[in-house]
Formats: sequence, C-alpha cells, structure tokens
Amino acid sequence: MVAYYNRVLAPFGLTAQQVMALGILWRKEGVSLGVFAGKMGIGKAAAVTMVKRLEAMGLVTREPHPNDGRLNSLRLTDKARDLAPLIMERVEELEKTVEKALGSDNLEKILAGMAVIRDLDL
Repeated sequence: MVAYYNRVLAPFGLTAQQVMALGILWRKEGVSLGVFAGKMGIGKAAAVTMVKRLEAMGLVTREPHPNDGRLNSLRLTDKARDLAPLIMERVEELEKTVEKALGSDNLEKILAGMAVIRDLDL
C-alpha cells in the first residue's frame, strides 16, 4: 500500500510518510516536535529528520513556541497549505480505486487487520 501511495504522490515530490506528517499539521498547526513525533509514532530523532526534509522542501517552518522558549512550534508554509487540497483529491481517488478493486468488505477486513498489527506491543 505504501508503494502505491508513493507512486500516486510522486508528482508532488512527496512520499506517503511525508504526507502523513503534513496531515498532522493540516489538522493542527503549532504542535511541538515531541507531540509531532508521538502522533507520527516515531522517535524524536526521526521526527527531526522528517521536519528538516519538509523544511528543505519549503513546506514546514519551526518557530519559537509562544509559551515555552525551549520548544519549537511546527507550522505549515503557504506552499504546503496550497498543496493540501490537491493531495487530498489524489488520495481520495486512490482510496476509491483500492475500495473498488478489493470491495468494501475486504477493505474493512484488511484495515481491521492492519489496526491489530499497528497496536501489537513488540
């Protein structure tokens, strides 16, 4: 699935994981790096690497946190905000294609199975 998403997102110069990261900020801007890492399910070092890549692409900025000078708040750039509806349109098309190919019952079973795997305590 990730490879399929990556192919669909390639014209935007983004990977599925990068779009997931942007999705966190599309839903709520101004989160700290620690909150961002937690929502992504990755460690802080990996989150720093992700944010640096998104900054280099001109999609994210780090600004001093308004209440705690030790922290940075992650914010989207106008470029990222402009990309959001285009990316969401492509993702919706992708999801409809997958559902049509698998059928809604099979898709629900796959998603339920993936949720179990995600929640395993390994």
